[in-house]
Amino acid sequence: MHQMQTVAVLYLDGDDRKLWEASLDAVPDLLSITVDGNPAVSLEALRRKGGTIRVVIISARLYPGAYPELAKLVREACPGIELLLISPDDASPPLKPLFADDIRHLALNSEKGRPNREHLPSVISMLVDRRAWEIGACLKKGTKVHSYRLGSSEDKESMIGALEGVLAGAGEEMDMLRQKGALLADELLENAMYNAPRGAHGDRLFKKGEKRDMLPQEHIIFSFGFDGETLALKLADNWGSLEPDLVLEYLAKNQEDGSGADDAGGRGLFIIWRFLDQFHVNVEPGRRTVVGGHLQLGSRLDPDAPRGFHITKHQKEIAT
Repeated sequence: MHQMQTVAVLYLDGDDRKLWEASLDAVPDLLSITVDGNPAVSLEALRRKGGTIRVVIISARLYPGAYPELAKLVREACPGIELLLISPDDASPPLKPLFADDIRHLALNSEKGRPNREHLPSVISMLVDRRAWEIGACLKKGTKVHSYRLGSSEDKESMIGALEGVLAGAGEEMDMLRQKGALLADELLENAMYNAPRGAHGDRLFKKGEKRDMLPQEHIIFSFGFDGETLALKLADNWGSLEPDLVLEYLAKNQEDGSGADDAGGRGLFIIWRFLDQFHVNVEPGRRTVVGGHLQLGSRLDPDAPRGFHITKHQKEIAT
């Protein structure tokens, strides 16, 4: 039986299509559209399928450079869809237009035969089903995920030590992964302890660096897993105080001018994004925030290298 088409992809031209076909081959009933200089015809093809399409993928060779209004026009053709921008691994697009157009999903692929940073069909399935990211999605089946609930700020070092213990092993790549893992864990925990807790008027409840115990109803859970190739990290708090558009604004601001707003954790989030191969933020407003992602054993250290992200907002509880 022919399945309903729920995903469409827009390519610039035939060469652009060839670049991505292998990565998207496992996406069922994919509607592939090559613009070839005629966006009006492409948008009409989308509009005819608008009732069923849930995710539209746009090549970064189309947007924002060649057709800066494309994201807006696609949303008009297919209201309520999720937009996913795909970009070659060596050409990260500027984030300011993405922030302006509220594009919260960016995936990178390798143009030179290097391993993909993420499995695109899995990401697309997540977006089609409106599912939140889960830590096990990027780990080999059966990999143990370690979870620790923070009791006080003094627990941070022991949690970082537990992570380093899981990454035991010799060699330059493993040493580098331990260093990056420790840095990421520190930033994730600091953000959850000092930036997430907010009062009724949005003011911080605690000063960065002060010793404190978790509040009676406060839940901060740090989770991680390593399958020998991929390290996945996840930090969940039950404040839900981080707005998705604010995350993208911080990333765009830091990328543009190299300086971040230290209030509300903007700089910390930027650092986390820059050191993960893939960055995920799931927010359930007023209830829960999950920040995490994954990186590979052989990942480059260069924090200026392009990175992807997925920033989602859910109105129902996100399962741990």
